[in-house]
Amino acid sequence: MLLGCCIDSASPAIAEMAGMLGFDFVWADLEHLSVDRAQAENFCRGAKASGALSLLRVPGAERDHILHAMEAGANLVVVPMVESPETAETIVKHGKYAPLGMRGFNGSSRGIHYGIGDKLAMMARANEQTHLFVQIETMAAVQRCAEIVSVPGISGGLVGPADLTVSMGKPLAFDDPEVLAVFRNVIRTIRDCGKLAAAVAPHPSLVGAGLEQGLEMIVCALEVGTLRTSWAKTLRDVTAKARSFGCGPHHNSATA
Repeated sequence: MLLGCCIDSASPAIAEMAGMLGFDFVWADLEHLSVDRAQAENFCRGAKASGALSLLRVPGAERDHILHAMEAGANLVVVPMVESPETAETIVKHGKYAPLGMRGFNGSSRGIHYGIGDKLAMMARANEQTHLFVQIETMAAVQRCAEIVSVPGISGGLVGPADLTVSMGKPLAFDDPEVLAVFRNVIRTIRDCGKLAAAVAPHPSLVGAGLEQGLEMIVCALEVGTLRTSWAKTLRDVTAKARSFGCGPHHNSATA
């Protein structure tokens, strides 16, 4: 079981701290957030400094997205919204060196240790030790999940429950019995294919349902979500204390 933390800021310092706290892997999102390539590479350095694995979610299966994540030295690369085995094959084509794929060669990238040592051995090690994940997050993907994750070179499937609930017409209904049944089925399908099963699952119901089916990797903490909850509580507590002394806040607060 590997536990992960989503670092929305892609801060290498926060990634390092997460690893020092005990998270097994840290996630930076290049799909939704404004993280550039230099930031992504430094994020991977911060993760490695504390012994955590680095995971980069790229915007799509295009060559430049996958190649740059690999050259940044990411240990795991997740591609969102994969709905067909053909897309999974494209991911492998861009993310693995021959004979598995057709990854472009750069003899000086961080992804192959800046070319220090035998380059052929580095390429073989990159194929073995970097992992490509497809994100299963629509009902179309659920229906073809076994075909998608079974593509050679794909290490596993990562379930994105938020978009999955939207695809089911039950947005963010994580406690819904039908949602949990589909979630369990996807995790079991991935495991039955001999691949790694991962999920973004900070919700307790999802964690329980996933563990029942052998979920192996969980993104269980979110940087902005944790800050939002913690800061809102701090504001409420301090505001209440201030008011007990006849003081009040000097700003409008959504949490007041």
